[in-house]
This record gives sequence, structure tokens and C-alpha cells, in this order.
Amino acid sequence: MKERTIRSVLEEFQKVELEDLGDLLGGNLRPRMKKTEMVERLTSYLTKSPQRWLSLLLERDARLLRQLVHAGPDTVQMMDYADYPSVLEVSGLVDFDDSDQRTHKVWLRREVYDIVAPHIEKAIHTAEQSGRFQLERVALGYLNLYGVLPTDQFVDLMMDYYDAEHESDYESLVRTLKNSPLVKGNRFTDERGDYLCSPCLMEAEDVFKLRLSHARSLDYAPFTWQEALEAGAGAPYFTIGLKTPEGAAFVSMLHRLGFDGFELVQTEYDFWIEAQLPQTEDSVFRVVDMEEYRRKEPHTYDLYMKAVRDYVNSIPRWALKGHSASETGLLAYDIPKEGPPEIPYEEGQPVWSMPEPTVSEGYTQFLDEFPFMVPHVAPDDPCPCGSGLRYARCHGRHPN
Repeated sequence: MKERTIRSVLEEFQKVELEDLGDLLGGNLRPRMKKTEMVERLTSYLTKSPQRWLSLLLERDARLLRQLVHAGPDTVQMMDYADYPSVLEVSGLVDFDDSDQRTHKVWLRREVYDIVAPHIEKAIHTAEQSGRFQLERVALGYLNLYGVLPTDQFVDLMMDYYDAEHESDYESLVRTLKNSPLVKGNRFTDERGDYLCSPCLMEAEDVFKLRLSHARSLDYAPFTWQEALEAGAGAPYFTIGLKTPEGAAFVSMLHRLGFDGFELVQTEYDFWIEAQLPQTEDSVFRVVDMEEYRRKEPHTYDLYMKAVRDYVNSIPRWALKGHSASETGLLAYDIPKEGPPEIPYEEGQPVWSMPEPTVSEGYTQFLDEFPFMVPHVAPDDPCPCGSGLRYARCHGRHPN
């Protein structure tokens, strides 16, 4: 079997993908180049200038790379299925294997290890000391709080943060944001204007539709950069509003249910995401299976449902431009009168009878190159299992 090299991986990309990758990592490829020239130049850049592209990596990618370097070349690490892939995995610099459909395996082949190992610690230290990682967390936080935000408004918010933490230097901030993979990868322009969106959001159109129906007259909610910093830390798993009374009660209830450590963080994240764009009105109450508690401990079950309701109604909502349901009285969740309904099933009958799921428009171009990015069901389609959750929140996280 032919050994995978940086060059052989890049040869599998289309020209437009090579151009995008070069842009994300600072490779400066020109559209009029031949594909062979793009591959040659990008291979040379990644091989000979690791200090440059390592200095541009998002914090999540840099820390993943350091973890893999510490593990050693060709040493497989078992990872969770995050909602969106790292730039390093998309680029092919980090190898992965999802063949067992349960565990996301990642590793560094020897060629990449030898290139990055001498430089990754310094790259992370420099980003921490310079404040670049904190700037990124604040930027991520604003995007997570609003979901979708006009680019000029995003820059104004980041300028306020920069003014508070540094001497005013608009050109330096704009240059940093312009070169950031966060901005490059999450910026889009349509007939409505120029926008940035949270990397956790799969379809901005869903947010726009809800805003048109419910939040047309609302201004964007105000947030301090400290609140944004809290909302943007911990990529790719974010937690919102946990320091409020409602958030504290919600976390306390999850502890009572046995959640701790990474599982707790992941569950908190799942609730936040499902509350933004639920597949059904009560799907947010199904993020955790409470049937056992419903039967054996009805009092615990009632407390759980109230804690979930109060929390999801208190957090910033994308559809409400960062306002909460409690604040506006819009799109509020209420406890289902009879609790989450059980899924009816009769022996010999199909497990589900929902409409055939689709692959979302715009995702099909990635099927060959990045199959891990696209499940067989579109992320925002209802999960075929019948849970009422979106596929991305149900079986999409752990395909089976």
C-alpha cells in the first residue's frame, strides 16, 4: 500500500479546495495556478514553513496537534465525535479513521510529526502570551451567543474588546481577524449582506427564518466581552449561561443524574445546541433519556424537567438575536404535559416511517474528500430513529 505523504494527500483535493486550504493556512495560492503547481507550492510551504502556519492555527487545532505530538508518531488517539471537524483533519495533516463507527481515531504520521514536533510548544506558548488565543475565544463567544452576526457588527464588538485590553490599534485587530481561520471559515455573503456565524451552526438560513418570524423588531442583545469569553472557551464544546441561577440549578441536576467530567461538558453543550434549533417543540427535553427516572423516581423526574425548562428559557437564543425566551416571551419552552412520548413500535413494523432524509444542499461536494463531514442524513433532518432530535444531535454524533 502506498504510504500517505503530504503531497499525496493534497493531490486528492480539487483546485478550489487547495485554494481554500492555502488561504486557511496562509499558503497564498493563486487561482490561475495549475493544480500540480498548487500541490507543489502548498507541499513546500507546509514542509518548510511550519512556524508560519502553526502560528495561524485555531487553539483547538494547536492543542490537538500538541496532544498527538506527545503521543508520538503513528500513535492512535481515541477522540470523541465533535460537531465540526478540525482544520487539521480537513487538511489531511492529521490522519483519522472512523471505520468502526463508534470511536474517532486520530494520529500523526511520521512525516508530519517530524515537521511540527520541534515547533508546536513554542507556537502555543506564543499564542497564549500574545493574547491571540484569548482574542479567538472572545470572537468565538460572540458568534456562539448570536449564532449569526453581521460582519461589521462583529468587528465593532471585537474592537471594544481590543480597546479594553490593549492600546487601540484597529489595523492590528483587522489584520489578525483577516488572517484567522475562524473568520475565513465562518464568513459568508448573501443577498442579506456580509455575515459571520458560529461554527456550531450548520444552516444559517434556519436562524434567518426564525428571526423573520419572531425577532424582526429586536435589536441584538448586549454582551460584555467577559461573557463572550465564557461562551467561547473550550472549543469544540461550549457552555452558555451556567453561572446564572438557572444554569447552576441545571448543572446541579445533571450532577444528581450522574454526569461528571467530559460527559458533563458534552451534555451541557448538547442542551445548549438543541435549545437553539430544536427538531420538535419538546426535543430539548429528550437530550437525556429520563425514562428510568420517570418510572422509578417521579420526583427527580419533575425536578429535572423544571431545571431544563428554566435553563433553556434563560440562555441567549440565536433566533432572538442573543435575547432569551424569558426576557422576550418569545419561543419559550414548556414542559410537555405528559412528558416526552415514548416511540411506538410494533413487532414486524418499520422502526420509523418519516420522510426520506436528505443530504443538505452544499454538502455533497465534500462526500468523496471528507466523508467524515457528511452523515448519510442531513444534519438538521429528523433522526431516522424517531427520537424527535435532529440527526446531528442524535445518531449523527456517534454513527451506528
